[in-house]
Amino acid sequence: MKGFQQTLQNRIAIKGQALHSGKMVAVELIPQPVDTGIRFCRVDLPDQPVLPAKPANIIDTTRNIALGTREWRIQTIEHLMAAFHGLGVDNLLVAVDGPEIPLGDGSARFFVEEILRAGLLVQEKPRKVRKITKPVWVTDGKDPRAYLIALPGEGFRVTYCFTSDHKVTGNQFAQYLITPETFLENIAPARTIAFWREIEALRKQGLALGGNMEVAVVVGEDGYLNELRFPDEIVRHKILDILGDLYLLGPLEGEIIAVRSGHKLDLELALKLEECLT
Repeated sequence: MKGFQQTLQNRIAIKGQALHSGKMVAVELIPQPVDTGIRFCRVDLPDQPVLPAKPANIIDTTRNIALGTREWRIQTIEHLMAAFHGLGVDNLLVAVDGPEIPLGDGSARFFVEEILRAGLLVQEKPRKVRKITKPVWVTDGKDPRAYLIALPGEGFRVTYCFTSDHKVTGNQFAQYLITPETFLENIAPARTIAFWREIEALRKQGLALGGNMEVAVVVGEDGYLNELRFPDEIVRHKILDILGDLYLLGPLEGEIIAVRSGHKLDLELALKLEECLT
């Protein structure tokens, strides 16, 4: 997605429940000048620390992407980052009054609707789109079946192969050339996945405290426990996560092929790509 840089026409104030803590959180999206990039700020802390959304500033990839330092963090940023990626938002300050982004409806649609309501502002400088010029890949040492490959290509295309021996989900495959239109229609509404058998264990770890049956694809032992938005909603959400995680690098041109990957591999690929991208 080339063209000119974009920010928002107006500030946006968003309130909602956080996925893992279950607490109410307030976020403000504040327009920024050209070449600022995406930055996150904890406004509830005394010095209101700010960090750019860059791979080096990610401190945790356990079921989410968390940005921060040893002293503070903002977690679950990936759905909001995916909304920025899909809509082509380049410059923005995300001001949060707590350690987590609101969950919304478990997808990026919640954020997309707020952004489009405020309106996008085209700025005066061209976007800095970085091209993938050679194959770059990462693998999971614990799961040899999981890998992520970046290849040269026109535009930005993501292919994902979700494999599972679970009788309900089975294997799912999807491929999309990412444009604002395909993102809005096919990817933004796809919600995160939750296996019913794992939910209690997650809550004992202090995770998923804000989840409910509306904000995830809930997989039971014999079927889905709620209504799907797409028959292949799970694999579409996996692509959504990749869009959010790789937007830590800003706009890219090339092709991403993923098999069984998650946030950890996404970050490893982002770090590796950062070394070789111009």
